[in-house]
Amino acid sequence: MTICSSGPKILFICMLLVLLPSSLAFAAGATVDCSGATPGAFTTITAALASLPAAGPNSISVTGTCHENVVMFGRTDLTIFGNPTATVVPGNANGHLLVIDASQRVGIQNITFDGGRGALINDNSRVDLTSVTIQNSLGIGLTSIDSLVHIADSTIKASTRSGISVGGGTFYVDSDVTGTTVTNNGRIGIAVSTGHLILNGGDGVTPGTENVISNNGSVGVSVANSAEADINGDNRIIGNQGPFGLEVIHTSTVIMSDGSITSNAGVGVHCGETSHCEWAGATKIDSNGKGGIEITDHSDGYLDGGIDVSGNTGVGVLVDLSSLLNSLGGNTINNNTDDGIVLNTMSVLKFAANDTITGNGNLALECNNNSMVSGDISTYKPKKCGAAFQASPIN
Repeated sequence: MTICSSGPKILFICMLLVLLPSSLAFAAGATVDCSGATPGAFTTITAALASLPAAGPNSISVTGTCHENVVMFGRTDLTIFGNPTATVVPGNANGHLLVIDASQRVGIQNITFDGGRGALINDNSRVDLTSVTIQNSLGIGLTSIDSLVHIADSTIKASTRSGISVGGGTFYVDSDVTGTTVTNNGRIGIAVSTGHLILNGGDGVTPGTENVISNNGSVGVSVANSAEADINGDNRIIGNQGPFGLEVIHTSTVIMSDGSITSNAGVGVHCGETSHCEWAGATKIDSNGKGGIEITDHSDGYLDGGIDVSGNTGVGVLVDLSSLLNSLGGNTINNNTDDGIVLNTMSVLKFAANDTITGNGNLALECNNNSMVSGDISTYKPKKCGAAFQASPIN
């Protein structure tokens, strides 16, 4: 039997149905009320997922507190959102509370994941997390492996281990409305290895849209093993209790513009083991417990102007073990308790223009052990950096 054989209007409707995108033809949605109070609603997210096709667009609205571990594989174009909020606590405390594997264009919004072993995003997945809280994980809060993840206006806190761990892929931390906070985790705040980390901070207003990586038990942000990090806008790495606020090691690269690295227990920034670090904009590296910046082990650092390295306990900037510091001028290195800049062990310092180096507890500039400095250093006093250390003697 045919239904498209009589009249031009019927024929036109049939043509529209044929031309309609297949994604729209399979669009579906589900409602979850984990309290069981809503007639006809699913009582778990897992059951709602099972009712929907793997290929979307699909959506799931969630209310209440759900006792389950949510696992999805091979999903596309799926949104799960709290209506207005929802909480997921583990059915199995030893499992990941949320797993997204081999999935594309999955969005999670307005949901708190509390306990278990946090969230895992794996196998080239593409995921957006907005206004999400991941807390009290027995392991790492959020793990991303070889995936593209965007997290905004969210909180990762109180994990037993690190807050966020990234292995490969690209990971964005954004501040659309309120900023993202990674705080009070047992180890590293954010750790990226071999991947690309992008911290997009806010507008510098307090309170505002800043990203905050604070009070974690070890390093605030760690970039390792040929990883890259672009840190732009109002990102605050503050009060972390490990050896460094920002750690860049093993042939990795960090470029930071604006933001602050302050009041960490150890050195503000460690750039080591053949890594590249560069600071621009109104970046502050202040009041850290064991020095401001150290560039070491065949690494290079660039101060592009407007950088403030002040009030640190210890040396403002240490350049050691055949490393390079290049200053474009216009930077401030003031009131550190030890030397302003120390150049040590066959390292090189180039002043393209003058910096302000005053009020430090010992010398403005100290050169040691076959190191070399290029540029005009006549204004830096007191100093220990004689003609033997200068590429071009100052007359």
